[in-house]
Amino acid sequence: MPKNVDREGRRREIAEALHRIAAREGLEGVSVRTVAAEAGLSAGAVQREFDSKDRLLRFALRATVDEVTERFGRLRIGPGGLDFSAALRQVLLELLPTDGRKLAQARIWSAYYARAAVDPVFADTLEALTEETRASFLRLLEYARSQGALAPGTDLEAATEMLLVIIDGLWIGCARLPEAASLDGHRAAVEATVELLGQPTPEGPRRNEDPRSRNAQIIRNTPAQNEPTHG
Repeated sequence: MPKNVDREGRRREIAEALHRIAAREGLEGVSVRTVAAEAGLSAGAVQREFDSKDRLLRFALRATVDEVTERFGRLRIGPGGLDFSAALRQVLLELLPTDGRKLAQARIWSAYYARAAVDPVFADTLEALTEETRASFLRLLEYARSQGALAPGTDLEAATEMLLVIIDGLWIGCARLPEAASLDGHRAAVEATVELLGQPTPEGPRRNEDPRSRNAQIIRNTPAQNEPTHG
């Protein structure tokens, strides 16, 4: 048991080191040697955990996605929790780089997208992650429609694809921003999306509500996935 715990901790340390390098230098700066140096480990220690750079990169990508998913997993939708519009607003706002770590994640995501454009293995990995997100959003929209919280006439599949495009746009667009850049335009885009999809409540839209003021938790039904492997 201690060996398993130590190994998982070491793998997370390695992923964190890779993330720091990728945020500073892009994936071009990532190698077994540079990751080992960043993590304070020997190259051999890194190679024992990941026998290739591609496996290391895929594990680090999965770690980034898992961390974002965990943040979403603290939301709760339904009775006693957030309504659909408030939940969608919070999910999208959580993606904005409001601190250094989130900015690093946006830059890492953009770096992976660039790699996927020329690397079929990475393209397949990102497509698998996209399918998970697509299924989660579709469930959320189906629930909203069942509760009468979705704008009338909304096409669920089209709305799901729109949300995927918006997520990509938020992260890729934010990746090039300096750390102190204003996010007002991005917040306005989030609010426009929420108002487009949500059914206005009797008390009207809550444009100025800070979703962080709600002490709520979310239950997400996306099953945990293992590290993607490709031949």
